[in-house]
Amino acid sequence: MVGELLQYSGLVTKIRAMAGRLLTQEEYERILGFQTVDETIAYLKEEKTYGKIYSGHDEIKHRGQVEALIYNSIRMDFEKICCFCNPVQRQAIKLYEPQLQYENAAPELNQDYFFKTWKQISRFPKKDAKKILREVFGTQIDWLNIMWVYRAKRFFRQQDAEIIPYIIPVYYKLKKIELQNMIRAQSIEEFEKIVGNTAYFKGKDAFLQLQDEISYHQVMLRMYRRICKKYPASLAPVFYYLYQKEQEIQKLTSILEGIRYQVARQDIRTIIMGK
Repeated sequence: MVGELLQYSGLVTKIRAMAGRLLTQEEYERILGFQTVDETIAYLKEEKTYGKIYSGHDEIKHRGQVEALIYNSIRMDFEKICCFCNPVQRQAIKLYEPQLQYENAAPELNQDYFFKTWKQISRFPKKDAKKILREVFGTQIDWLNIMWVYRAKRFFRQQDAEIIPYIIPVYYKLKKIELQNMIRAQSIEEFEKIVGNTAYFKGKDAFLQLQDEISYHQVMLRMYRRICKKYPASLAPVFYYLYQKEQEIQKLTSILEGIRYQVARQDIRTIIMGK
């Protein structure tokens, strides 16, 4: 236990400091009050995290340039984290890197990526790291599959044969037969009943309604908080920080887009905060 604490102490301390610089609710509210993209750019240039990114970029004038720098901030964070990792820790977090969206790199959220990554996790040398990796990637895979079937049935009215090719062939807490039954469900009500009987909704995990993207992010957030509490000296806080940073970037770009198209403040708030 002492060796494990020493192994992760520097990394976790660094992550805690980085997490302390994430935007607060109060800061989001202030940004939501801006009327123009120029006002938002001016604020971000003064902000503790993004101010460093904008240093030397006084020529920035439009939303596209702003978003490019915002997305690149996660690359900078990822590189900083790697510097604090030992070789095994670095090997673990690099499995997550293809999911990060940089300026010119789209995330690799496809079947092949998840299938290969799951195989790599099964061969991972450290048991504690493997446990965290299985929880993070397994939960994500299960819910990407659930949400894909949900959207396919509710919005696209797709048949079973059209849904199956897009399923990630990996099963964590979600059993294969449960996913098959979801695909065969004849109605959204039947689908939701099947989901409600899975491990994610039984007992303590019966905590939300199925609402497209909202459910996915609530599940992931709950998972990260739980594993960080259970394994504080581990890779869990690292993955949680990267997830939080991704969410922050998505919220900022949504705000910028909303301001650009003059969307009502309350509507933007609903989009990024669900309220």
